[in-house]
Amino acid sequence: MSQRGMKWIVGLDLRRQSQGAIKFGAWLARTSQADGGEHVVGIHVLEEAHLRAALRYHHLQELVDGAREAAEGVVTRVGAEDQVDEIHIVQGGTAERSLEAARIYHHADAIIIGRYATREAKSVLRLGRVARRTVRRLAMPVVVVPPDHDPEAVQAGPVIASVSLTDESDAAVVFAANMAERLQRPLVLAHVVSRPEDYGAHYLPEASLERIGREHQEEGERALADWAAERGYRDAERVVVQGGVIDRLVELSESRKACLVVTGSRLLSTFERMLLTSVGSELAASAPCPVGIVPPK
Repeated sequence: MSQRGMKWIVGLDLRRQSQGAIKFGAWLARTSQADGGEHVVGIHVLEEAHLRAALRYHHLQELVDGAREAAEGVVTRVGAEDQVDEIHIVQGGTAERSLEAARIYHHADAIIIGRYATREAKSVLRLGRVARRTVRRLAMPVVVVPPDHDPEAVQAGPVIASVSLTDESDAAVVFAANMAERLQRPLVLAHVVSRPEDYGAHYLPEASLERIGREHQEEGERALADWAAERGYRDAERVVVQGGVIDRLVELSESRKACLVVTGSRLLSTFERMLLTSVGSELAASAPCPVGIVPPK
């Protein structure tokens, strides 16, 4: 394999949310077949608001030393001490800005961060503040990992790339194909098409709905095949399903035991997020496996 190893920033928040992220980063380092392997850098951020409160009672160096000891302890407890090459304690205004600064400083290719809710949790708060804001900033690929994710349990799972057949999918599929090759996993191109009932055709007879559904399915399969051929992915498995994008991709990731799902980003503004669904954020909040969100070039 001629691919070079990637450098990953892993956000360490020292609570249970970061354990899935650390395990996933360590698994990447152990599994990757890229030249030189993967390089994993752990970053824990001492945020300004927390520092202001703690510095009333402790010296700064005491806080830094305590955070480093705790970070090293978490990495050791999850068995990742041999794969996490560096651990850094940094001070910054917010965790998401500091993680992005660390990515630039270390010339890293992507960020791995844990989400708040476990796979089975019914919590309304699912991504968590730092993961949500990190995804919104999205200057480079971000992988969001459930806190209870165990990558060793999905060793045979593929990398699934969500394909919208627009330009926003291009960078995401390139990233997914890269990951599938370096992890020696199959690449699955998944495209979701609408069902007749999704656009209010409830008044039509069942037979008509079935015919329209078949037409949508066939059109989607042809469009995905053409899209894949144009971009050099003829050999990748293609899957077309009908329904809501988030629900169908979550179901597909569960049924195929995916090791990673990758989607593009439309880079929605704050106002646009009030009107439109962010597929990347919603999928990262709901999927049972890590979700990579890749901005367009």
